[in-house]
Amino acid sequence: MNYKQLKIFAICCMVFDHAVRIFPLHQLLGPLADLLWSRGYGGLADWLLDDFILYIMYTGRLAAPIFVYCIARGFAHTSNVRRYIGRVLIIAFLAQIPYTLFDLAEMRVLGLEGDWRETGLNILFTLALALCVLAAHEELKRRKLVFLSPLAAAAAIWFAMELRMEGGKGYIILAWVYYITRNCPRWQKALFYIPAVLLSRRGLVLWVVESMGTPELSGALRNCLLNVLGNYFGMLVTLADNGEKGRAGKGFQRFCYAFYPAHFAVLALIGFLRPPVV
Repeated sequence: MNYKQLKIFAICCMVFDHAVRIFPLHQLLGPLADLLWSRGYGGLADWLLDDFILYIMYTGRLAAPIFVYCIARGFAHTSNVRRYIGRVLIIAFLAQIPYTLFDLAEMRVLGLEGDWRETGLNILFTLALALCVLAAHEELKRRKLVFLSPLAAAAAIWFAMELRMEGGKGYIILAWVYYITRNCPRWQKALFYIPAVLLSRRGLVLWVVESMGTPELSGALRNCLLNVLGNYFGMLVTLADNGEKGRAGKGFQRFCYAFYPAHFAVLALIGFLRPPVV
């Protein structure tokens, strides 16, 4: 799988992940479940609305780790880091309004009262900050101070959490790990990715530990499996990268940058027009 194919796959996963927030799966699959119940297949109906939805939601969780990987890979190949960071930041600012409207539309679909002030910054701000971390890593490496690189990542994580950037803590860790392991064999990368994803989702892992022996354990475990394993599966998908760029020229690059805010705008419009979930 080349870089272009990997990015297209990530875009498809992202669209699915966001679309099901406007068209909830339990609502889409509800009529089929009702039919199964009426025919005496209650167990199958319960599986459809429970386990099947969990399994298919893994598709959406693959997107973010792949995009983070693409950012780290892009940094390794760019000839102008400042311009690269600038492009990502410009799209981040342009996407923030559609991103906020999408968040409000999702709340409306669920019958909840949304507040635009509760919406954090979109993932492109996180990716731009991750690029800054990688730039700091290279500068520290040049000055033979690379042992300070984790401190640069930690400072960025704190900044991302303070500004409520999407996936700030986890995605910065993943970008840093992707970059420092980029020349390792695939099997070593797969092993390094395990502590990376566990650390990036430390809150969910601790939630499971703290829920042991309580009624919350089932929900905590389900959430943890979806968001920890889902991210790890996404990281493993990046191992399929064959190092080739494919036909990913400036036109494809512009498409990717434009598509991010555009798909939020379209889904937000649909969310405001469709009736709330009953």
